[in-house]
Amino acid sequence: MTLPASPDAATAPAAAPPTDGAREPRRNEILRHVIALIGEHGIDGMTMRQVARATGLSTGTVNYHFSNKRGLVLAALASAAGAPEGGALGGSPLARLRGLLAGFVLDTRERRAWWQFWVEVAAQSARDEELRRHERGSQTAQRRAIEELIEAGVRNGELPADLDAAAAAEPLLALATGLAILQLTAPDDLTAGRASEALEEAVRRLAAGAAGRDGGGRGAPIV
Repeated sequence: MTLPASPDAATAPAAAPPTDGAREPRRNEILRHVIALIGEHGIDGMTMRQVARATGLSTGTVNYHFSNKRGLVLAALASAAGAPEGGALGGSPLARLRGLLAGFVLDTRERRAWWQFWVEVAAQSARDEELRRHERGSQTAQRRAIEELIEAGVRNGELPADLDAAAAAEPLLALATGLAILQLTAPDDLTAGRASEALEEAVRRLAAGAAGRDGGGRGAPIV
C-alpha cells in the first residue's frame, strides 16, 4: 500500500496565491496542524478538508501549497525532522545531550502530538518505500546528532576518552525511542517522570568513567 493523493484535490475551489512574504509562515502553520491531525486520525484518516477546517483556509489554498495529500504528508515529515527538544540547548556537550534526549520525554502537549505523528508515519512507512526513506534519513540524522555530542563530550573530558561514540549512540537512541513509544502506549506504567529518570541514568552511565575520576555523581533528571 502506498500513500494516495488526496481525492479532495480535484474538487477544491481555486484560491488566490498568497504573497511571498505570507507564504512561508502560512505553510508552516498548515504543517503544524497536519502533524496534530495525523497524530489524532492517522495518515489514512486525515483529509484535506480536515486540514482546511483546522487552519481556517480553503482546500484550494491548502492544495496550492502542497498539491495533494501525499505532498502534504511528505512536507510534514520533512518539517518534523526530530522530536522537539527540551531543557538547555546551549552549554556543555552533556547539557546539550540532555536537552536533545528531553525531546523523548512526553511531558508537553507539543511533544506528545509529535510522537503520535511519528508512530503513525512509522507504521505507514512499513508499506511505503518513499516514507521509509524519509524515516531512515530522520533516524540517521538523530543518531548522528547524538554521536557528535558524545564525541564533543569525550574531547572536553566529560566522557571517558575510550568511549566509542558510534557504538554508544545507537543503543541510546533505541532506548529513548522505546521510552517515547511506551509513554504513548502504556502511560500509566511509564510516566514522563520515569522516562526522564531512565534517560538520565543512561547519560550517567556514559559519564561514569569520567565522573569516577573527577568525583562526580548523579545528575539532575533530563527534564
